Amino acid sequence: MDFKTILVDLSDDSARSARIETAARIAEKFGGNVTGLTATGTYLEPFRGAGEEAGKYAALAASHLHQLVARHKEALDTLTGQVSPAIPTRHIVVDGESGWALADEGRFADIILPGPPSADADVPALLAGVAEYAMLNAGRPILLVPGVAGPGFGGRVAIAWNGSREAARAVADALPWLALASAVSVLIVSTDKYGAAIEGEAYRESAQRLIAWLASHDIHANLLVGEGDPDQVLPQLAGRMQADLLIAGGYGRSRLRELMLGGTTRALLRQSEFPVFMSH
Repeated sequence: MDFKTILVDLSDDSARSARIETAARIAEKFGGNVTGLTATGTYLEPFRGAGEEAGKYAALAASHLHQLVARHKEALDTLTGQVSPAIPTRHIVVDGESGWALADEGRFADIILPGPPSADADVPALLAGVAEYAMLNAGRPILLVPGVAGPGFGGRVAIAWNGSREAARAVADALPWLALASAVSVLIVSTDKYGAAIEGEAYRESAQRLIAWLASHDIHANLLVGEGDPDQVLPQLAGRMQADLLIAGGYGRSRLRELMLGGTTRALLRQSEFPVFMSH
């Protein structure tokens, strides 16, 4: 399945321009369309007994919302048009928080581009940030664009592989991108972060089976093996092959366990070195 419907978060952050431009390039490549989403957040009603002040509050809130929507639509139209004026766009406004809105609308998209987790610095640890929530609840892949430029087509792609259902799902979801890559590497880490040895042969066998499956789709991949803490080793391996994009499964173990002990998903979501394509 190609990426025909691309949903992009229009929230104001340092990566928004790169995120919209990436969404536009995906739409241009696959003959699709871009839907820009503005989430208005939680609206608080003024106290009914506030009298004239309540009316002023309501008018101020309405004016702020109107300006927000106008700025977001202008950014969507301008940046998409710079890639190609022929790309169909749609702007939707949802009364709700960004994570919930992206998950709800994302069920009717092929790929979601949420804001970077760095924008969730004030979100309590036990609550999922926008990108996490969308990935866990939309049933669609997300593409994180953390920097000033998104991944291009025809570049180098790395696959973080541990044989899990989530990793398999991510690879299958990313097939259209993988088919265009100039080089693909399957990355495995043979020692977990707590120092316990993982059966290297089993990991290698699983990775080789993945490589054979990719070959059946005319995608030729090689194997890169590292040892140590996956949180650190996976980015190092991706950097060694100069990857433009890393594909990974999200939360192969429970999110609560990763919150307590740390985990690769959270590390990859929060890094800012390269774009990450992730599925759950």
